[in-house]
Amino acid sequence: MSLTEKIAMSLAASCVASSLAMSSIVKADEIEQDKQTAKEYWSEFKQDSKQNWKDTKSAFRDGWIEGKLETALILNEHLNPFKIDIEVNDDTATLGGEVSNDIEKELAEEVALSIVGIDDVKNNIKVDKGARDKDNKSADRDLSQHVQDATITASVKTALLKSPNVEGMKIDVDTKNAEVTLSGKVDTQATKNLAEVIARNNRNVRQVTNKLEVKS
Repeated sequence: MSLTEKIAMSLAASCVASSLAMSSIVKADEIEQDKQTAKEYWSEFKQDSKQNWKDTKSAFRDGWIEGKLETALILNEHLNPFKIDIEVNDDTATLGGEVSNDIEKELAEEVALSIVGIDDVKNNIKVDKGARDKDNKSADRDLSQHVQDATITASVKTALLKSPNVEGMKIDVDTKNAEVTLSGKVDTQATKNLAEVIARNNRNVRQVTNKLEVKS
């Protein structure tokens, strides 16, 4: 082999080695870039996971408070919960739907504000006076009468439950304009009479209508 051929082969080998070295460097850079991309991906994934968990907890909390508000509206005998729409977002409750008068609209807002976790209420309830039931005296009562009637109902019900001779759990108590109506079924006439006396003993009760039925 001539000297020229040896030099040519040496140069070719050097070029190949250089090419392989450059290829290795490029691949190493690509791997490093891939690793960096992976780090960024997992960082973003963790961030998204934290946000999703935060959103989940927030949604669960809102749903829990919304359930408490719905229960409070259902238990309030002066409101029709099926005509009131509710939505809770953070510490704000939004009320929608229709009621028959301004008193019920204000009452629904007060009920919402009484729920722990609700600090603000957007009251979008519409008043439809045409939907008022003419036979329903509650539409003509002001807010103070609503409160007084609710207090009387609770007081009479408590007194009935305390009596060992009256099955208070089986007696329904309804109060409108301080007039109490008792309904349900009891075992004896004596129990019926006693329940009426207990209701009349409440100093805020103006009249008692005893619709209790004696079991035959």
